[in-house]
Amino acid sequence: MTESFSKKVKNQLEAVEIKKKCCKFTSVALSDLDKKADSAQLLGEIYRKCRCDVCREVFWRTLFTVYGSVTDPEKSYHMEFSFYHEDVRDSVMEMLLDTGFEFRPSVRKNKYIMYVKDSAVIEDFLVYMGAHGAAFDVMNSKIVHEFRNSVNRQVNCDTANIEKQLQAVKKYTDAISALIDSGKIDSLPADLKETAMLRIENDQLSLTDLGKLMNPPVSKSGVRHRLERILELAKKTGISFENTEN
Repeated sequence: MTESFSKKVKNQLEAVEIKKKCCKFTSVALSDLDKKADSAQLLGEIYRKCRCDVCREVFWRTLFTVYGSVTDPEKSYHMEFSFYHEDVRDSVMEMLLDTGFEFRPSVRKNKYIMYVKDSAVIEDFLVYMGAHGAAFDVMNSKIVHEFRNSVNRQVNCDTANIEKQLQAVKKYTDAISALIDSGKIDSLPADLKETAMLRIENDQLSLTDLGKLMNPPVSKSGVRHRLERILELAKKTGISFENTEN
């Protein structure tokens, strides 16, 4: 079975070496807590006994291994702490805010939750606790997600442009086909007939490339002007053709 992301984070945190005696006291005191019998007062006492910044890092590191969880960043961004008592959650939220991190309160299945969904906050908190590898995973997932979204936006944009171009081409080819079928193509001036036949024979070419096939070559705007003239003449002849103008 694949290891969960939460378990991966906790393994990283538990592997961080604790060197100072005061920090070891903090870790042991939290690890010995009975989750169902915990109290805001007891957690507050342990927090206040933190003698240095490293002690506080150990406090949050150990507290997360006991009460915390975080989702796989490939699926969503969500980190939380879950407690049995509301006053414990509220007290921990105040302590965490004092450290510089703001979580939001919630209730789920008789558990009192404090959570955050901001990927940047999750990254920073993982780094603060010492789970640098997990923080990198979150950052990397953001890069991948942003890249995929960028590609999808570009593909959607390209698809829309292609469909627009195809509709524009069909508008002209329908008119030209109707002129050919009705035998009225020969009534067009020579330059328009040339343009019409080249359009029909090269319906995948852009106006720029189509203009290069003409003798002499014609600019993109020139080709468009000719096609519009063909369209107008087809309408004036009264022949029936599918008009895709919108």
